[in-house]
Amino acid sequence: MRPAVRGRGSSPTPIGGLGGCAATAEPRTIKHMTTEFAWTSTAEPPLPARPPRTGLRSPRCWAELLYAVVDLAPAIAFFVLIVTLLSVGVGLAIIYVGVLILALGLLAARFGALVQRALALALLDLPTDAPEWARPRRPGPISALVAVLRDPANWRATAYFVIKIVLAPVTFGVAVGMYAYGLGAVSYSLWRPFLPEVVASDGSLHRGDQLWPDFFIDSWLSTVVLALIGLGVLWCAPRVLSFLTTIDRVLIGNLLSAKAGG
Repeated sequence: MRPAVRGRGSSPTPIGGLGGCAATAEPRTIKHMTTEFAWTSTAEPPLPARPPRTGLRSPRCWAELLYAVVDLAPAIAFFVLIVTLLSVGVGLAIIYVGVLILALGLLAARFGALVQRALALALLDLPTDAPEWARPRRPGPISALVAVLRDPANWRATAYFVIKIVLAPVTFGVAVGMYAYGLGAVSYSLWRPFLPEVVASDGSLHRGDQLWPDFFIDSWLSTVVLALIGLGVLWCAPRVLSFLTTIDRVLIGNLLSAKAGG
């Protein structure tokens, strides 16, 4: 018997079949799939945000200086108004008109908080949301008056201006003093010739600023030293002012905004 010759292109004879029939192929299924494999990332991590610049070339520096100068007047005005109304209201609380004056003082504090948030938004770039008003528990003027008296946002605004009456003059004095001294020291050589002559104890004439008896800033060396001191003061001025305005930012965010829970 001649063995079967496999021709070119013919398929191989299946093995394992019964009676020459091909065996049934077992279906293949995916029993387990994982997603634990991750491609190696070559992207660089994002750089941290840079802090805002506080140098003399930064617009923030001059905005904070303007805020320190402008903010003094409303801080004093609202403090005097609020304390006066609250003091009179407490003194007259034994009669009903004192309660009305007390509520008026709290409303003045609420209006002052509105002005303060507007200044902070315009000059300090500090957006804040106004706290909600306390709702009266029942209709009527008496309930509305009680809502004003028990509104925590009004009392927080009052506390803000009590602190502000100390912070605002300090910020104003530091800002005006440091910038005025620094600019004056740097430009001393320009306005020194317009100073009057001063006679020293030995009879000599000097045209310059007198720091203590017989010591005048009228030589080139003392002028250069004074200019260097002025540059150092100007370098420190925006940073010190930024620290003081940061305190004010924290107070506004915690006492005058809706984040305080009002």
